[in-house]
Amino acid sequence: MSTPLSKLACADFGIMADRLLLPVDLEQCPLEAFPLANGFVRPFGGEIVLLHVLEQRTNTMQVGGPDVDLRRAKRHLERLGREHLRPTVDVSSRVRVGIPHEEIMAEAAASGVELILLPVFAPSFLEKLLGTGCGETTRNLVVGATCRVFVFDVRERFNCLRRWAEEEASGRRVA
Repeated sequence: MSTPLSKLACADFGIMADRLLLPVDLEQCPLEAFPLANGFVRPFGGEIVLLHVLEQRTNTMQVGGPDVDLRRAKRHLERLGREHLRPTVDVSSRVRVGIPHEEIMAEAAASGVELILLPVFAPSFLEKLLGTGCGETTRNLVVGATCRVFVFDVRERFNCLRRWAEEEASGRRVA
């Protein structure tokens, strides 16, 4: 298939959802996932739930404590929704703490989503050679989710935390 995913509509896949869950890693945010999310959810009356999971093992020693990280993550998710999702779609932002695949499945069940849109970074040549191109979170979600999971490759990474912190520090823009 030569058409980029962002140019395809949900009709091309035969999938349309009233509620969609889009897990987002704010340090490696795949901006190319947002046009696809817009295409998979109903344009009026649809809902996209943006979710960021703070991993317990990597966030235990953060400066300012966990409340600061939760507020910052929520603020960034809300900004992503405003800037990259259709205004006719309801957008909810959620932040959870725990193991990513467990928290994604828990949020999918709690929100009653019909589809999890899971962006994954295309494996490098070495990862393909070694057969390690699919991560633990992806494997566990595909096997354990109670709703449909659409996994797709993304290539570009945007670090919301670093970029927007620099903007806030310089006073250029505050979300």
